[in-house]
Amino acid sequence: MTISININDLIATRLTEIARDAWQAHRVMPVSDCGGRVLDLGTAAVREFWYCQADHGTGICGEPMLTSDQANSLLGMYSVDEPVPDPQLPIVEVELLDEGLGGFFPGSLIHFSDVRHEFQKTQEDR
Repeated sequence: MTISININDLIATRLTEIARDAWQAHRVMPVSDCGGRVLDLGTAAVREFWYCQADHGTGICGEPMLTSDQANSLLGMYSVDEPVPDPQLPIVEVELLDEGLGGFFPGSLIHFSDVRHEFQKTQEDR
């Protein structure tokens, strides 16, 4: 008996597991394939892939969450491990698919409001 495993099926299964774990542990959900807002700061823009459904004490958040790479892109920093050093809302650690490196790697999701706040701080410092 031969068992055939499709790499796309394995990736899809792992993405589903990551989404389930992110929901159960942090109340964070991935955006559906056809959804996702375009989020911009200054002259840069990224697409929303995750959003927060946690209650941080003021009701359901509903805010977009960005990967560290996306936050770095919006902030104009491309080699910083921690783009938002003092976030107001919790950073969520998840595994993310890095297509450039060809695998799943630990990553961080940062609330868009924290990225905006950091952007405003850098603009004021100039």
